[in-house]
Amino acid sequence: MRPAAPQGRIFALLGCKGGVGTTQLTVQLGRLLAYRWQLDVLIVDWVHPFGDAALLLSGEDPVSHLGDLLREPERLDATLLDAALMRPLPHLAVLAAAETPLRAPVQQAAAVQRLLALARSRFDCVLCDCGRQLDPVRLMRLHESDRLLPVFQPTLSTIRDARRLLVALLDSGVLPEQVLPVLNRMGRHQQVPAELLEQVLGTRLPHRLPEHPGFSLPLPERPSQPWQRSLLALAAALARRPEQHAARSGLLQRWWRKQWRWNPTPL
Repeated sequence: MRPAAPQGRIFALLGCKGGVGTTQLTVQLGRLLAYRWQLDVLIVDWVHPFGDAALLLSGEDPVSHLGDLLREPERLDATLLDAALMRPLPHLAVLAAAETPLRAPVQQAAAVQRLLALARSRFDCVLCDCGRQLDPVRLMRLHESDRLLPVFQPTLSTIRDARRLLVALLDSGVLPEQVLPVLNRMGRHQQVPAELLEQVLGTRLPHRLPEHPGFSLPLPERPSQPWQRSLLALAAALARRPEQHAARSGLLQRWWRKQWRWNPTPL
């Protein structure tokens, strides 16, 4: 482990609906951050018991998984964490999803907090595939995260859930500047224009990823297609340190939060 490494950042990706591509996006971002920026990246698959992040990166069965670590938080240390990880690529590690039901939320809380603190100390970036549910333990993970990436598609069936998710995050105490919505699979049939989506959701959507059959493939050295450039731009936004972003003034921040929370524009 490198001496005096900076505290890593945690990015939580959560889908507003099943099948919006959250896991694929998590894996792609992990590849890019590890390969192009040479960051030490950990992907944690919190989708249990049907998480696929490890499967998308490796054909091998994991020796251990998330559930094994959370069952005995008092034993959780750097050695135990390293032993549970799969390392499909240089600089990229994966903690596979639990294969059995996890412990009760009260018992999980201490284990989750310890795991995230340990991951921060050993990796530059921690990408959490959080699935869709917002139970108390998942909300705690979201509050521990530096940025939250709600993922949704531009279809009528997902817009309502996307708005509900954004409002639920604000109601739970998440700050608007922590949230980075990602519009995935642009270009599909029967989709809603992105401009209308911004009005409905009350927030800008700077990251729009076009639909493409090769989305699951690693990016080439010189990305040329729109979906490749969009994905690279999103990874670059995560790779930057927070101090590289201009701070919002208090007045602008309050106005933006109000617009996002109470935008009444109907579908």
